[in-house]
Amino acid sequence: MNILLITHFFPPKHNAGTENYTLGLAQAFLAKGHAVHVLCAEDWASGEGYWNGVTEEVYLGVPVIRIHLNWTKADNPNHVLFESLPVEQWLDQYLQVNRPDVIHVTSTYSLGVGVLRSAQRAQIPLVLTLMDFWFLCPRTSLLRGDGELCDGRTTPWECQECLLASSRLYHRTKSVLSSQLQPVLWYSISQVPLLARRRGARGMAIDVNYRKAEMRKELQLPNVIISHSAFVQKMIAQAGLSQRVIQISNGLDLDWAANYQGKSSSPLIRFGYMGQITKIKGVHLLIQAFQQLQAAGRAHLDVWGDFEREPAYGKELRELVDNDPAITLCGRFQRSQLAAVLADIDILIVPSMWYENAPLVILEAFATQTPVIATDLGGMAEAVQHEVNGLLFKRGDVADLNKQLARILHEPNLLTKLKEGIQTVKSVEQEIFQLETIYTDLIADPKRIIVGAPEASFA
Repeated sequence: MNILLITHFFPPKHNAGTENYTLGLAQAFLAKGHAVHVLCAEDWASGEGYWNGVTEEVYLGVPVIRIHLNWTKADNPNHVLFESLPVEQWLDQYLQVNRPDVIHVTSTYSLGVGVLRSAQRAQIPLVLTLMDFWFLCPRTSLLRGDGELCDGRTTPWECQECLLASSRLYHRTKSVLSSQLQPVLWYSISQVPLLARRRGARGMAIDVNYRKAEMRKELQLPNVIISHSAFVQKMIAQAGLSQRVIQISNGLDLDWAANYQGKSSSPLIRFGYMGQITKIKGVHLLIQAFQQLQAAGRAHLDVWGDFEREPAYGKELRELVDNDPAITLCGRFQRSQLAAVLADIDILIVPSMWYENAPLVILEAFATQTPVIATDLGGMAEAVQHEVNGLLFKRGDVADLNKQLARILHEPNLLTKLKEGIQTVKSVEQEIFQLETIYTDLIADPKRIIVGAPEASFA
């Protein structure tokens, strides 16, 4: 088969969950003898104009087409955050010359929903995997500007107010205009690109009513929509966007695990965090909870991630640690080092403040028999079974997280019990088999719509 994977960004500059998942798919398909290309955005906030050309390269054996974009330079920067006519037109032309057998989209965050329309116009079977809540939420996380969770069932103005939470301009207008006039003003600003690109409006003053309608419409285009978690499937359905999302659980690329030789020796209980260093990931909660353990000489915490991605938050964490010898801020690591990093972690912490979908980091931990302590929320609570393969704590609750950390120290057999509760991790090869089955059915009947297929039916 000839497969085109479309995603938002791609390694080596971007290495979050969706990027690594898409890379794993591409390499696994190539290993099975399929032809694969990846299409993604590059740069995103640099370059002289919005469109800065297209480059092609091979990364780790994967042919990659990168569209260089700078959303801040677009005629209407707020609109290209979800719909890009230049990208759509380019893809139309590309598909006239290069016709894959199937297109699989893992994100439309940067290239826009127009890629779905292009695939439909070219009459190429289309698969969409929902890796986050972007179709429901412009922030992608369903986390409000005030830090509270959202269920996605919002009015356009509620959504717009959430986006404007950090805008000083919005707060100034709020102090002088009535609550009835605020929606009128900001809708008007969203319709005038010259105003929408100004500071205090850029990236925030979008036509939310149009976006909501467009998301609902475009979700009718794929032949099949996949979620890795039942939670995302439920949220999309409850918000009225689509009732035909099917669940197929994540398969993990386990090539790195061949280097795993078991846990390294240590007299300490080693807690660890691996992931993005951003506030919504709750790293500060973990540091606070660990510092309250008062377990000098008994435990250590390693925090792995890029502390320069959000410099202000990185600085906040460094000040919070304040040279505590029991905490090491380790920085970034290459994927080739994953086995070595997990060899030095006895239990992984995932303290995220948002729902998450199906975090790969949890599966990576399980692949090395590493239990997980996670927030009792969304896809995390699906993967981590309390007192079976890990522990759960209440969202944002430092005291409850501290309690779960303390249990690992004070209940001698708990860590062993949790390790024994970890089941075999599904491999990417198993997921590839499931996807190949779907692709083959769609190629045989390009008009087929898959509306429900329990995972077991693909086994």
